[in-house]
Amino acid sequence: MEGNLNFVFLVDDNGHDEELYENLVKCDAIMVAIGQENEVLYCKSTAIQTWLFGYEMTDVIMVFCKHNILILASKKKIDFLKTIESGKENEESVPPVTLLVRDKTDKDGANFDKLLMAIENSGGGKCLGSFIKDKFPGEFTVEWQKRLDGKKFQIIDISIPIAYIMATKDDQEINLMTKSAMLTCELYTKYLKEELTRIIDEDRKVRHIKLTEGVEQASQNKKYIKNVDTTQVELCYPAIIQSGGQYNLKFSATSDKNNLHFGTITCSVGLRYRQYCSNIVRTLLVNPTEEQKKHYEFLLSIQDAILERLRPGAILSDIYQMAADMVTKYDRKLVEKFTRNCGFIMGIEFRESSLQIAPKSTAIVKRGMIFNVSLGLSNLENREAQDEQSKIYALFIGDTVLVKDDKQPAQILTQSKKKLKNIAIIIRDDDEDEEEEQEQDDKMDDVVKDALQSRGRRTAVIDTKLR
Repeated sequence: MEGNLNFVFLVDDNGHDEELYENLVKCDAIMVAIGQENEVLYCKSTAIQTWLFGYEMTDVIMVFCKHNILILASKKKIDFLKTIESGKENEESVPPVTLLVRDKTDKDGANFDKLLMAIENSGGGKCLGSFIKDKFPGEFTVEWQKRLDGKKFQIIDISIPIAYIMATKDDQEINLMTKSAMLTCELYTKYLKEELTRIIDEDRKVRHIKLTEGVEQASQNKKYIKNVDTTQVELCYPAIIQSGGQYNLKFSATSDKNNLHFGTITCSVGLRYRQYCSNIVRTLLVNPTEEQKKHYEFLLSIQDAILERLRPGAILSDIYQMAADMVTKYDRKLVEKFTRNCGFIMGIEFRESSLQIAPKSTAIVKRGMIFNVSLGLSNLENREAQDEQSKIYALFIGDTVLVKDDKQPAQILTQSKKKLKNIAIIIRDDDEDEEEEQEQDDKMDDVVKDALQSRGRRTAVIDTKLR
C-alpha cells in the first residue's frame, strides 16, 4: 500500500469528478498531524496513515508538498519509515521523502520551522489542506497547532476528496476486506444466528444487550474466528440486535435492555480485520405473516437491483432513485418507511458519510469500490399481530459488496444466505407438531426432519414451508 504515496500528485490527471476533487486541487500543500490516541475509533488522519503505511502511529506530522514530502516522528518510527524512503525510488511520480527525527531539547522548534518552510515554498504557499474535524490531545500536536496558527494559512478541508481517492481499493485491500467479510459471516452465522435460534428453541428470556456482549466475546473466540490472529480482529461497532416493536435502522443505534421478542429480529454485525471493515445485516422472521413474507422478498429484490446497477460509471444518487422508484411502484405508503440511504463506502473507516447511496450523492462508482449495501423498511404495521410487541416491525438487510467491471453486478462478499426460507423460523407447540408430522411425514424432506429432531420439535427453520 506504500505506493499510495503518490495520491496527491495524480489528482490533476484525473479526467472526471472535478467537484469531488475541487478542494484538493486548490491546495498548495497537505498536512496531517496525529497526536496521542483519542476516543474516536474512526477519523481521516489515522485512516490515511494506515492506508499509506499499513500501521497507525501516534505523534506524527506528515506534510505533502508539490515537490517533496516531510514526515516528523520519533526515532523508532523513523527507522520503520526508512523502508518507505528507500522503496520510493521505484515510484517515479513520488517526490523525495524527508524523514525528520523529533528533537525534544527544543520541543521540535527547528523541525517545525522546516515543515512550515516546506509549506510556504510549495505552490503559492497559502492554501493548506487538512482534516479540519480531527482533533488530537498531546503537547506535540498542541505546540504544532500554535506554530501553524501563527502563519495564517488558508485551511481547506480535504476530507471528501481524500475519501474518494481511498474508496477505490487495490488488490491487497480487496483481499483484506474479503477476509474481513468472511470473518463477519462466520461470527453472524455460527454464533449469533445459532444463539438466537437456540434461545427461541428453548423459550429463554435474554436481553438484547446480553446478546451484544456475547457477540463481542465470540469475536475473540477461536471457535468462531478461525485461522487468523484474533488480536487483529475487532468489532466495527457493538452488534445491534433489535426486536419487540422498537427498531432504529441506523448503525449508531444500540441494543437495549429489553428481552428478545420472538417476532421480527434485526441483527447488524461488523468486524474489522487488520483495520479493514466489513458488515452484515440480517432479519429473522418468527412465524411470519403472508404480508411480512411479501415485503421481505420485495426488499431482497431492491438489493438485487442495486447490485445490478453498482457498476463503474453509475452515479450513487441515480442508484438510490431507482430503489426509491421501486418502492413507489410497489406501495406508495411504504415510501416514507424506506431507509434514507441504501448504504455507503467502507474501508479503513466503517462508514464514509460523503459517499452514500443517497439522493444527493453525485459521486461516480468506480471499479474496486467496496460498499455496505444496507436498506430497510421501518415502522411497518402487522395487522395479524398476536401480541402488543408484534404490532410494529421492521425489515433490514445488508451486505458488504465489491464493485467489479461494467459487465457484471457488484459481488457480495458476505455470503450468508438470506432468502426467506433461510431466515424464517416456524414455532409450533408439541401437539401441532405431532399432528403435522403424522399427516406429512412421507412428504417431508430428510433435511427438514433432521431439523425438527435436532431442534427438539419446538422450532424449525423449514425450507419447504416457505417456498
